Amino acid sequence: MGKKGGKKGKKKGKKGKKKPSVAAAPVAVEAPPCPPCPEKPKELQPLDPCPESTGPHDVVRAQPNHYPALLRIPETMAVVGSENGCYDSICKLLRAGFRCAERVFVMAPWGNYVVFRYHNNTDFIYFLFDGCTCDVNRFRYLDLSCGTAGFLFFDNLHDVISYIIQSRKTRLYLENLNKIAIDQIVEEYGAVTYTQKAKCMRFA
Repeated sequence: MGKKGGKKGKKKGKKGKKKPSVAAAPVAVEAPPCPPCPEKPKELQPLDPCPESTGPHDVVRAQPNHYPALLRIPETMAVVGSENGCYDSICKLLRAGFRCAERVFVMAPWGNYVVFRYHNNTDFIYFLFDGCTCDVNRFRYLDLSCGTAGFLFFDNLHDVISYIIQSRKTRLYLENLNKIAIDQIVEEYGAVTYTQKAKCMRFA
């Protein structure tokens, strides 16, 4: 009886073994064709050399319709000041300033000016700035070879000095106009009468 049971167990063991399954090889899928490559971008032609890299150039003529460029390296600028503002004083100071620099910051009793000097083919020419000079350092970076908008052009130094002296009357006239305009605005909106009424109400 024991032998029969052993044989049956052996037969069952043989039936329980599973044969190793063979994995199916993956089917190769063809990749879709690559779309046509776009055309190469057109190569841009190199631009003209920027005045920042080449430095200041000589200014042969005035270009009032173009603005000045900026320099990477600032230029030397002389600073002079006249106490009385007479012709001889300004003339001597400008000549002394142009000995050490090509741009001079002039301080007069009635205002400040900046004078640039350039050499054309035959003689010197001058450009004068008559405006706000709060940021003095910015005039060291200006390159007038690209444009002279905002500057007055003069052929000789005499005309530059004459303009500086004559501009004194113009500035005084504009200051008086501003004072008159302010007084008219105050009177129109009743600021003076309102303050007067307020004072009267305090003492009432």
